[in-house]
Amino acid sequence: MISNWVRTWYSKLVDPFLKVLVQVSITANMLTIASMLIIMLAGILLASGKSILGACVLMFGAFLDGIDGELARVSNVKSSFGAFLDSICDHCGDFALYLGLLIPYIQKNAFEEIILIFVAMFGSVFGSHVRSRAGMIAVDIKTIGFFTRFERILLLFICLLIGRVEIALWGLAIFNSFSALQRVMYTIRAYRNQEIHVQSQETL
Repeated sequence: MISNWVRTWYSKLVDPFLKVLVQVSITANMLTIASMLIIMLAGILLASGKSILGACVLMFGAFLDGIDGELARVSNVKSSFGAFLDSICDHCGDFALYLGLLIPYIQKNAFEEIILIFVAMFGSVFGSHVRSRAGMIAVDIKTIGFFTRFERILLLFICLLIGRVEIALWGLAIFNSFSALQRVMYTIRAYRNQEIHVQSQETL
């Protein structure tokens, strides 16, 4: 995943900025909510046909979303509630984004693009749902799936800039679904391995 590679160096790059945020009492939860609102604004801009401006606003919102966890680390205030809030805000922002993409195609009666948007949105939500349910059986799949939210936003950003949104829609529909399938298959294998381990312990 590209996001894993980025994480190896970007935390050091943004550390000075994060320390400034801590000094002015900006919290990770504030960044999370601000990111959601900015990405919602990007969705409104996309719905209005302002693709370039929407793409730029989207990347700014994505940047804030990418550093809220790092800010929690720097300020030493990581919490389960913060993770919960981040997940909820991500879904709300994503919905606004997909809705912003959808409205112009509804106005054009572009059936193919409308279907792709719905498939892409389902793949994204389904992947998150699989992660949540896997956690209930003690299987951590946070890092499973090669197409994360970072890759989704990066693909959309590039395609918006070059005016080829249909490429992003095909990519989102295919890769979101494939990543969700990766998580399902990994969870099944991990759970089976857990069962085998438990059974072997019981026979000892």
